[in-house]
This record gives sequence, structure tokens and C-alpha cells, in this order.
Amino acid sequence: MKYKSMLGMDEIKIFASIVISGISLLLFFISLASFKRIREIKLLFISLSFFVFFVKGLLFLFKESSLIFLDLIIIAFLYIAAAKK
Repeated sequence: MKYKSMLGMDEIKIFASIVISGISLLLFFISLASFKRIREIKLLFISLSFFVFFVKGLLFLFKESSLIFLDLIIIAFLYIAAAKK
């Protein structure tokens, strides 16, 4: 006897996108507030990375496509934040 899951993969993907978008937006606001207080440029790049994660999560909800370009932007912002002296 095969058991069917109550949630399909589409529902799980939608739920994961909403959670990722929400957490990314929260982390964006927290890191942006820290940037405004400390004025450390690294925090600005980290904030931008979280914002792009938020946008990516929203885009995934409406169109399932390869969002590799947004991944490249996120990695670039995080690299700049890590490499900045």
C-alpha cells in the first residue's frame, strides 16, 4: 500500500519561498538598521544580499525559472562584504 503525502511538491516549494522571502526581508531590515547606526560598508553589501534573496523568493512564487543571475548577484555582494577591508 502506497502512502501519498498530504502536501505536494508545489505546496512545499511555495511554502519554502514564502519563508525564505520573509526571513530575508527581516534580515534585510536588521542589517540595514545596523548599517545606518554603524556606517560600515560591509553591512550595506550584506543588506543588499538579503534584499536580493527576498526578490528571488518573490520571483520564484510567480515564475519557476532558473534564477542563477540573482544567485550571482548575491554571491558577488557577499564576496565584496567579505573582501572589503
